[in-house]
Amino acid sequence: MYDCVVTINNTHWPAYRKPGATLVDLRMFDPDDRSANPLLVFRPEKLRELGIPDALIEAAAKSDPQGFLLFDDLPNQTEPATGHGN
Repeated sequence: MYDCVVTINNTHWPAYRKPGATLVDLRMFDPDDRSANPLLVFRPEKLRELGIPDALIEAAAKSDPQGFLLFDDLPNQTEPATGHGN
C-alpha cells in the first residue's frame, strides 16, 4: 500500500503518494500485541515522546480511522515530492 517514506522530526513514517497529495500513516505496532501480525494503533503519547508536533498529532486524532494525515501538495511546486525529505 505504501510507496514512500515521510520524515517528521527525524522519524520516518510510511506514506502513500497520490496525484496532488500524500497520505501519512502515524500508527505504530501495538506493544502489547505479541502475535505474528500485531495490530497498528494510534499512540499519541508515544508520538509526543518522538517529538512529533502537537498540531500533527491532534489532526491525526481527528481522522477516521485515527492516525492518518493527508497533506495536499503546495500549488506551483517546481518538482513533485520524492518522499525522501529532511
